[in-house]
Amino acid sequence: MILAAGAMGNPDYVPQQWHTYLVTVALLIIHATIASFHTRFLARFNQVGTIINMTALVVFLIVAPAASINNPKTNKTSDVWGTLTNGTVWPDGFAVLMSFLGVIWTMSGYDAPFHLSEECSNANVASPRAIVLTSTLGGILGWFIMLVIGYTVQDVAGVLGSDLGQPMGSYLLQVLGPTGGVGIFSLVIISCFFMGQGCMVASSRVIYAYSRDGALPGSRIWKKVHPWTRTPVYAGSPVLHVSDKSLVRLLDWLPFEFIGLRRTCCDRCHILHRGNCPVHCIYSTGRDPGYFRSR
Repeated sequence: MILAAGAMGNPDYVPQQWHTYLVTVALLIIHATIASFHTRFLARFNQVGTIINMTALVVFLIVAPAASINNPKTNKTSDVWGTLTNGTVWPDGFAVLMSFLGVIWTMSGYDAPFHLSEECSNANVASPRAIVLTSTLGGILGWFIMLVIGYTVQDVAGVLGSDLGQPMGSYLLQVLGPTGGVGIFSLVIISCFFMGQGCMVASSRVIYAYSRDGALPGSRIWKKVHPWTRTPVYAGSPVLHVSDKSLVRLLDWLPFEFIGLRRTCCDRCHILHRGNCPVHCIYSTGRDPGYFRSR
């Protein structure tokens, strides 16, 4: 999105794959470094991110329909609810079901409290509350975002087929023009930065939890808790995360035949990660919870 914003502001700029790779690595280093800070700082940082995300959301919901450069500014209700654009080769009903997979990554919103529960002083109350609130607010606010997009987008095929390579950026250009589009898109980028930071914190805690049980190579290093920050700083170190996710990012440069292998590996890792939940529940009886237990 950062490179797409640059292309929106400068039509002569064409992002290259190595630009994407370097920006990805830089963001991972920043996120992993922040994830190693003290829990109090991470709490404040997350609060700031929440406020910015909510503010950006409200601004988008108001500005997109009100400042649209199109005439009329919004689509007819009959078109929004009565027209289905199927961009796949599958039947309409199946395509609608498949469309829900596009937002499955939002599971990290209510998944993160599981991994951060050890850092909560009242985890038995705070974690379930966070799970319910993120699920409820995510569903309600996400629905309003979809309504605004549905009522203001003019050319769905043009948004998806834009050379910009970023549908949200293409949509904002179509609705708000270059100036307004770049402005709102900048808020989207800032919001995604804070969300990425939250995902990084959660992933570092997953690495710590596995390392604490000796399930990863180098567990002796990754499970160490810093005496001052009282957080697993090595699990959130840039070296581990950059080495891991940069490899996945590097796979984007491989020929098309390798894409299936990449998707298969990522899906299997996701299934294994979820599959540990029932196993842990069965075999963890009798353990006392602690503040970053290390053994």
